[in-house]
Amino acid sequence: MNILIDALPESVMVKDAGYPVEYGFRAFILIEMCIFDRKLTEQEKTANALNIFFKGDIPHDIPEAIETLLWFYRCGNEAENSADKPTKKTVRRCYDFEQDAAFFYAAFLTQYGIDLNQIPGNDLHWWKFKAMFDGLSEEHKLCKIMGYRSIDTAGMSKAQKKFYSDMKKQYAIDSEIKVDSKLALAKRDRMMLDYVQKRFKGVSA
Repeated sequence: MNILIDALPESVMVKDAGYPVEYGFRAFILIEMCIFDRKLTEQEKTANALNIFFKGDIPHDIPEAIETLLWFYRCGNEAENSADKPTKKTVRRCYDFEQDAAFFYAAFLTQYGIDLNQIPGNDLHWWKFKAMFDGLSEEHKLCKIMGYRSIDTAGMSKAQKKFYSDMKKQYAIDSEIKVDSKLALAKRDRMMLDYVQKRFKGVSA
């Protein structure tokens, strides 16, 4: 799908049935915040994320519903690195919507003239928000902080390593595992649970 010429999705298909969804940027900010809420169990996080995303009924096929949510979250792109496509290197988060809220607000207002606090409802589609997020200039404080968190210090001088180590500590995120990895793991766990339950029913019959 091409964001320049195609209409952006406001509903999804799951098992040949259509479902209206919350497509605005705030819904996905809430989903991310929910996924990293340490007060919630993994089951509660998944349930809350699906309840935020689907406007009405949630599909009965939970793994497929999670996969659809992941597809929408990734703006229709394939996963670069998730529990479905394991790699030797863990991809860490470099931003947090709760911790970096003021930096997001300032960056969008400065670069695009967009007051994120004043945008009503679903007026700003998540895919548009994500495109603008990815297009932010490196001069913004948000982007500098993201750089501190993600930089590889291999090969740097001792002084440089100390500087970036201090910056990493100063701007550290409590939970660094990316949201799509967490949701992909939730999908895998649900599929395993469904499989075990089906096997148990088969043995008991």
